Amino acid sequence: MAGAVVAVIVTGLAVAAKHLPGVSIAVQEADHVFYDTMYRMRPVTDRTDGPVAIVAVDQRSLDWANALNEGDGYGWPWPRTFWGDMVTYLDQAGARAIVFDSLFVEKSVYRNELDDDASFGNAVNSVKTPVVFAAYVQKDGSTGNFAPKVDAPWLGAVNVGHDDVFRAYTPVVFGKPSLATATLEAVGGAKDAPAQPFLLHYYGPHRTAAGKPTFHYVSAGNVVATTLGEDPARMQTQGDVFKGKIVVIGGLAAGTYDLKSSPLSAVYPGVEVQATAIENLLAGQRVHPLSAAQTAGVALLASLVAAIGVLIPSRVGLKLVGAIATTIILVCIAVALFHGETIRWVPLAVPMLAVLLATGGALAWSYVTEDRARRVVLKALSQYVSPTVAEQIAKDPSRLALGGERREMTVMFTDIQGFTNLTETMDVESLGNMLNFYLDEMSSVVLDHDGTLDKYIGDAIMSFWNAPVDQPDHAVRAARAALGMKRREELIRPQLAKLGATGMLTRLGLNSGTMAVGNMGSTRKFNYTVLGDSVNLASRLEGANKFYGTQILMAETVAALVRGQFAMRQIDVLRVKG
Repeated sequence: MAGAVVAVIVTGLAVAAKHLPGVSIAVQEADHVFYDTMYRMRPVTDRTDGPVAIVAVDQRSLDWANALNEGDGYGWPWPRTFWGDMVTYLDQAGARAIVFDSLFVEKSVYRNELDDDASFGNAVNSVKTPVVFAAYVQKDGSTGNFAPKVDAPWLGAVNVGHDDVFRAYTPVVFGKPSLATATLEAVGGAKDAPAQPFLLHYYGPHRTAAGKPTFHYVSAGNVVATTLGEDPARMQTQGDVFKGKIVVIGGLAAGTYDLKSSPLSAVYPGVEVQATAIENLLAGQRVHPLSAAQTAGVALLASLVAAIGVLIPSRVGLKLVGAIATTIILVCIAVALFHGETIRWVPLAVPMLAVLLATGGALAWSYVTEDRARRVVLKALSQYVSPTVAEQIAKDPSRLALGGERREMTVMFTDIQGFTNLTETMDVESLGNMLNFYLDEMSSVVLDHDGTLDKYIGDAIMSFWNAPVDQPDHAVRAARAALGMKRREELIRPQLAKLGATGMLTRLGLNSGTMAVGNMGSTRKFNYTVLGDSVNLASRLEGANKFYGTQILMAETVAALVRGQFAMRQIDVLRVKG
């Protein structure tokens, strides 16, 4: 019950805290760290044989263009006739669609030498393969200027995200389709395309540690060289490379592309973001995050398990183990879900915050309740054991379980000489005051020597040692307590006389031996006491003081255990009644 209360409270706090300005940013950043880390743990999915191929303007392409035109070369940007020739070649190679991840806003810089934009437009207008162009969509839905002279150009927005790390993709920008969505529409596969931003299902980094690309890349210079008559085999641009593929054309060399970052790569080309989005939309793939309600449910369950794991164990170390185990299980489940063919993302920040709060709350609850219970136990124990013994029992309450055990112990009985006559000479109130004072003083001596007060039998005190905690020197402690009681009696004699007890004398009997000790009685009422012949002998020795005129009598078993530490004398060989 306590665990459920703690879990509900801390889950509410964790979910509410997520919406606080400062905390929400921290939660979001933490989720980003978890998200990116899980992506790095996923195996790479090779897409070089996938439905998307990338024609990249890499550094080799730029170097090739710089060597053309009889050595004068072509700098960047290239003549748009290059792109027109590429469109014609890809159409003849059987490409499914051609996608330009480049903006053609300004007129060609080569317009004085030839009608570059018109030539490019004619090539696009003459092919059957759909050609999709990148555009920057304004808030009013306009796409701005488009320089190539293309009849009704197919445009797709490329301003689809603004985060430093590209995790989510926006399929519709200010009412206009994104480049990936427009491509899907061009190939007739946009029926189930989402309208809301979705988390990209990345297949791998731009390049693996071994240098292998995740997508199939072809150098743009090779394609253009092939259109100019170079050997396709040598240029690695055979037609079957592009047959049936959606070909995305974009920059890869420095200065030719928009630099992005992904969860898998600090440097990730924008053209590959578009390629990933296109393939996600084609395959109906994306990362499926838990909803806010589902995340809250996970947080509630995790905090409940953590709270119970903290509240049930009694040792602090085990409490922390429960919280740590809950965190590990939560992370393992999240990793397993993220590693599936369909990626399911469990935002971990809120559940882990809930676990942290649940652990702290449960520890606080545990401390308060256990401390309160401990105080009650200590208060009750202090009535018949010393604070030192009470502390040890509080740490291990099982010592007070109902039942008994046999062990070697020392027991002591005390009695007041002539108490019966004393009761006849004092009124009840005075007798009660005197007896209470006397028993309090004598009991404190027993407790000072870590003895356990068993019971008061009228004016008699029964106490024992070596239970409920181990005391190897139990006989020594009992003997010292006996002498202490006699010394205390001498000190309080004037106060006793004032209370009406003149000449009071205490007689004591001690015995060591095997006894049964434990909580004897029923579940309704029991007493922590000792039983056995060894106990009876101590009681008989206390009574034998009257016959011998002594004040402290101990059995031979006690004498053997304390020999050399006290001055003793042998009185007699005695066979007691029973």
